[in-house]
Amino acid sequence: MTFLSGRRHMPALRFFLFAAFLFALVFSARLSAAENTGDVRFAFEPDGYVYSAGDEVAVSMTVTAPDGTAADAGTLYVRVTNDGAETLEWHEFSLADSNPAVLHTTLPFPGHMLIRVTASGGGLPGDVNRSAGILFSPERIEPALPEPDDFDAFLAEGKALVRKVPLDPQMTPIGGLCDGDSDIEVTQVSFATLGGERVYGFLSKPAGGGPFPAIVTVPGAGPGLGPDLELPKEGFAVLLMNVFPYPVPIDPAERQKVHDEFNAKLGMRYCFVNADNRETYYYRPIFLGIDRAVDWLAGQPFIDRGRIGFDGTSQGGAAALILTGMNKNIKAAVASVPALCDHAGSLKGRAPGWPLLYPFSQQNPDVLEASRYGDAVNFARKIDVPIRVTVALVDQICSPSSVYSAYNVIPSADREILIEPHLGHENGVQYSKAAAWLRDLLKNRPREAATQEER
Repeated sequence: MTFLSGRRHMPALRFFLFAAFLFALVFSARLSAAENTGDVRFAFEPDGYVYSAGDEVAVSMTVTAPDGTAADAGTLYVRVTNDGAETLEWHEFSLADSNPAVLHTTLPFPGHMLIRVTASGGGLPGDVNRSAGILFSPERIEPALPEPDDFDAFLAEGKALVRKVPLDPQMTPIGGLCDGDSDIEVTQVSFATLGGERVYGFLSKPAGGGPFPAIVTVPGAGPGLGPDLELPKEGFAVLLMNVFPYPVPIDPAERQKVHDEFNAKLGMRYCFVNADNRETYYYRPIFLGIDRAVDWLAGQPFIDRGRIGFDGTSQGGAAALILTGMNKNIKAAVASVPALCDHAGSLKGRAPGWPLLYPFSQQNPDVLEASRYGDAVNFARKIDVPIRVTVALVDQICSPSSVYSAYNVIPSADREILIEPHLGHENGVQYSKAAAWLRDLLKNRPREAATQEER
């Protein structure tokens, strides 16, 4: 029996899971649609987006009509929340009386305030929805729950179990992807993991024997990705590992089709499978398998094992924290808007990170307990190499408090968090800076670093 066929599902919770996911999609869609109906512009006094807990902030909100003029009629509805979850304040402003409207507010504890506004009526042809985020003493945000006492033992057990399985690396060269560019070599790879399953991905590298610096990556949530064809042009080998127990097609349309069929067979989105069981949760054999794949990569003669980094966003950002915490072959990392952080955030009235959303954890204490063993926060505690983390203040998928709860426990002496004040769940200028930092660091890292003890 394969690992997949032996997985238990939880149909009683599907409603909560998909309702939460659909809410995020619908809200994002409303934000996009609002661009055709007007806008809300935010300004903060004092200037900036980061304050001390208890500081009073004056939030100025200017509502503009589609022609760019200030709306002189209608109503502005304002909901102030603890990181998009618990409602802290409701306000209503008449645009005829005040535009801009000014909200005086504060957060008396360390955290992230998400302000959601809707402007309607007057000369606006439809509702205008916008959000803004403010940080209060973010360096003091703590994970909602401590690391389990047996976390290290459970991790060590998993690493020992997967290493009893023959690695069985399988390599299939792929041609015809680089428009005749013979300077790039692409190979489909797979490795055995727990439960009779395999993890699949792609290795792309410059032609020749190297040794090359390498970047490991895991895609964000969705159907996965094909091989990276750009970084090898800069001299990097790239190991891209998808999170599915099947070979991910290179063609995007076929990739989506296979992904949809996989989720349909599971009866729920993959990231929710067996979330109430730390032993069989979907991601466990995946990340343990990718951990071994990194070991394999580090042992290849064409790789400079002293110059291996990790770069990931969202689900891949979680992988950056988890795998950098697990594997000493990874010498530096970028974790952009990382997922799988602080799943117990609902206990503090704030939004947990994707995917175990607020209704899930609230409805099932077994999920909350099991999630601690796959929470990126507890892997982040092990990271002692240079790392850059990005956080987006209007992110309603991987909440800022969940990101800070992971960042704040990283013990590395070389760490930095980069703030995207206006973005939702996406990469921006700060991610570009972090990715460039990682490439420069790996290119310039001394070769003698390869002699350091490996995990």
